Amino acid sequence: MTARATRRVLLGRLPGLAAVIAIATSLAPACSLGSGTGIVEGTIDAPGCWSGGFNLYPDFFAAVPTTTNTPVTSLSGEPGSDAMQLRIQNGGDFESFSDGLAILIDDAGEVRGDPLNGVPRPSLLGQPLVVGLSPSVVPAGVPIMSETNPSIVHATLYLQKTCRTQNVALYALSAVTFEPDGTCNRPDGGDVPLPCPGSAATADAGASAGVDASVGADASADADASAGADASAGVDAGTGGSGPVPTIGVSTMTFYSLFDGNPDESNAQQRLTDATFDLYLADPREVCPGGVGPPPRCQGHLTGYFNFYFERGSPAQPFQ
Repeated sequence: MTARATRRVLLGRLPGLAAVIAIATSLAPACSLGSGTGIVEGTIDAPGCWSGGFNLYPDFFAAVPTTTNTPVTSLSGEPGSDAMQLRIQNGGDFESFSDGLAILIDDAGEVRGDPLNGVPRPSLLGQPLVVGLSPSVVPAGVPIMSETNPSIVHATLYLQKTCRTQNVALYALSAVTFEPDGTCNRPDGGDVPLPCPGSAATADAGASAGVDASVGADASADADASAGADASAGVDAGTGGSGPVPTIGVSTMTFYSLFDGNPDESNAQQRLTDATFDLYLADPREVCPGGVGPPPRCQGHLTGYFNFYFERGSPAQPFQ
């Protein structure tokens, strides 16, 4: 499959936001159960399924590289490393029967700092990377906008085991709108309406909320690594009451090591994937008409880490 065709498979299903784990099932099934540790915990608000504290208790760690020994074209359209999908999951069952965190890296070589066409690239290891949707993945009725520095890391929380009959997925976004208290916790009286341009909420509460259309659009479209680092450090609910109440949350992930994508790799350090994350989850469809206004309301906040070695073998799933 060509890289262009692969990108259509990976991202073409997501605009409708109907397939919870499109990024997981569209990559080659070359993963196996790797030995490792990790924590995925926080709070989520999935209407009709789960509301409150959440802990994934992951015990399944997998990496699915799409590189070959002689990579031709990456998903970014340039020669070099290709995409990599990570699965941090509870249990080794199929995704459609499990809870887990699916992470897609557009170009693992860019994160690692692997040379491109013989030209060195700076490593992004140790730097907070903004996590968000691809610029081409937008809800119906929202125009596709160009971004100067689009996110190259994407993450989805799927809850197929917990939510059973519901097709529930929450996406890590580059910007979400907090509740009035500066957290992702839904108020007892229900959500406060987003201050969409021209709405009564904007007229009554726009100034006090501190979120206008331009701020929301800029935060969602132009969040970069430095902004992510600042936001993740300053938007935690536990600000101790000092300073202004934050209104926007930015998802970030920091890799300290990343598997090089070679299934035959013998060097243990090159097979290691080690990362921490601070993710703000939401439903991208819940925006103002046309996508103009503040980013979607936060429906979850997860923090944690994962550390595991790639181990080549048969997929660690039943029914083989």
